[in-house]
Amino acid sequence: MATRPDKPAPSTIQRPLSLAVMDLHRALLHAQARETGLDGNPYKLLGAVMDDPRFGWLRAFSDFIVAVDEAGDQGELPDAAALAPFVARLRGLIAPGSDAAERIATLAPSTPEVASAYAQVEAALAEFGA
Repeated sequence: MATRPDKPAPSTIQRPLSLAVMDLHRALLHAQARETGLDGNPYKLLGAVMDDPRFGWLRAFSDFIVAVDEAGDQGELPDAAALAPFVARLRGLIAPGSDAAERIATLAPSTPEVASAYAQVEAALAEFGA
């Protein structure tokens, strides 16, 4: 009987950051859905998320969440140093002048959920230094 190599232990250091980004993504998705009139139909919203260019800017958040969680699940993020490339990636994603930063700035004043979730991301990033 062949033995299976042990699966690496999942990392947990990324979870607070990942959860904060998930909350921001959810808030941005709902705000975008309201803005485009798709908030009442989950099937149309799903199609829009996948194909509508108005939702394209949100894919960077989805891609980030998947990448950081997969790395954590594979045990590749044992400490803050290993997470540093993901932290840099997220900082770049929301850097002033980026598409996401401009959308967040537009949506946050009228959408408390976006403002709150963005503050949570900023707090999670602060845990990893400047």
